[in-house]
Amino acid sequence: MATTIITGRDLSLTIDGDTYDAQASSVTLTRSADRQEYQVLDGAVYKTLRYEASISVEMFQDWNAAGSLCEALWNAADTAPDTPLSFSFVANTGATFTGTCYPSFPDAGGTAPDSLTVTVEMTIDNGDVTLA
Repeated sequence: MATTIITGRDLSLTIDGDTYDAQASSVTLTRSADRQEYQVLDGAVYKTLRYEASISVEMFQDWNAAGSLCEALWNAADTAPDTPLSFSFVANTGATFTGTCYPSFPDAGGTAPDSLTVTVEMTIDNGDVTLA
């Protein structure tokens, strides 16, 4: 059987009605089930109570640039931390993952003379991710 290699293709974040999609260099979507085991007379029974998910975005810092994603994330995390942001992540195969995530503060700074990057980890609302 041939090995299939899939690359990330695109990430869009929507913050205050503006769509940001040019800054990300790496995206990792993680989802897991909170599955509990109960012992009954017949043996073990498993029940999934909820899902947990997060999206980790490594991006180039763009502080003070027109349309800055870093500043939009900072402001969203500062002024509306409990308001989820829409995201859409497309893999090279065309698989599209969508949902909403809560904003996090991006770090600022880094090592000279490297291009400045930052990784932002955002919790996905209720662990809900749709695969289309």
